[in-house]
Amino acid sequence: MFKVKSAEELKGMNSEELHAYYVEKLNHEKKELEVRVKSLEDAKGTEKFEELSKEIKSLKDDNLKTLRLAVKEQGLVIDGLKNGSITGSKIAEAEGTIEKVLRDNEAKFKNAAGSKEEFKFDLNLKAVGDMTFAANLSGGNMPQAQRLDGINNIAETPNAIYPIIPKISTNRNVIDWVYETAQEGAAAGTAEGVLKNQIDNNFVVTSVSLLKQTAYFKVSTEMLADVSFMASWLRNKLIVRLMLRVDSQILLGGGTGTDLNGIYTQATAFAAGTFALAVDNANDVDSLVVAMNQIRLANHGGNLTIVMHPSDVTNLKLIKLSASDKRYVDRLLQVGSTMRLDGVPILETTEMVAGTFLVGDMTKALLAEREAVTVEVGLDSGDFLKNMRSILAEWRGEVIIQNNETTAFVKGTFATTNAALETA
Repeated sequence: MFKVKSAEELKGMNSEELHAYYVEKLNHEKKELEVRVKSLEDAKGTEKFEELSKEIKSLKDDNLKTLRLAVKEQGLVIDGLKNGSITGSKIAEAEGTIEKVLRDNEAKFKNAAGSKEEFKFDLNLKAVGDMTFAANLSGGNMPQAQRLDGINNIAETPNAIYPIIPKISTNRNVIDWVYETAQEGAAAGTAEGVLKNQIDNNFVVTSVSLLKQTAYFKVSTEMLADVSFMASWLRNKLIVRLMLRVDSQILLGGGTGTDLNGIYTQATAFAAGTFALAVDNANDVDSLVVAMNQIRLANHGGNLTIVMHPSDVTNLKLIKLSASDKRYVDRLLQVGSTMRLDGVPILETTEMVAGTFLVGDMTKALLAEREAVTVEVGLDSGDFLKNMRSILAEWRGEVIIQNNETTAFVKGTFATTNAALETA
């Protein structure tokens, strides 16, 4: 006797077992329908006999056609089972059709022989047709997308200043130093029997307090557990974003509140000096050259670096010798990835405001670090009850340019400095 399989039983069948089961099932359904038709034919004498007989007969013919098509389709089903495009689960979802209709209308069939009441039913047999994702798939995607590893990060500004300035480690929260503020007297020649030349110096002690820079993520334990790389990615991203803040502060920090005292803030303002209103067709190159001269006049002889926004570097590359001479400025030299002006390297960074520049001896700046970047994971407030974790990164330090070294750095705005040099 034929027995209908459950969805779980179908899932466990292989392709041959499924094929045998459905052939048997289709034959069983065919016989069931023929029995129903015969029972009506035997109930002759009722008013509805002819009408019902024709209807069931028609249904039988249509159903038999469908059964034949379904059997023919078994080959396609088996192919699908073998290549993985059709599963036992999918076939289980299609269970029903004739057997379900006969079961649902069993009482009406029994009463039809002696009743004048009409009833109709649909077999809901799906005709064989072309298979497409749109028509034959529901509940999700059958072909699974290939996921590229990791996360495509937002492009960040590379650390430009932090790597190139000297650093000291400290276990103190304050750094102080002594600087010379004045010199009296002068050395000079001394004649025989004449009093020698006395000189003296004045000193001041000054200090700075180290400042903390922080950032943290708050993330659920589910995200940390379910995404295998999330914990390490968050840790690395936290360090990157915190160090971007530190790098920017080293260069541009305003020196108030929790802001570091940045190099640009402590630098000396551009002064045209003897070149004021003396340069014909003054441009950005002229401003940078005069700024470097200003540093040399302040008796700083170290290696200099020019710091500019990338757009200003591009503008520098486009400068012609004059309005009539379209040749480029040949004092600019590209060495590898670094542009140089008169041999002085130009450092490009979007941390600089477009239109401004900084020239200086970067060895004269000092970064005091109480601690390098530290990362900790812990619980904060209601984290335990909410299944959250706090991932915290901290850095503590300060930029130091000793008082008599500030003239080793010159800052300016090209529009202003060019105008200060342009002939009247």
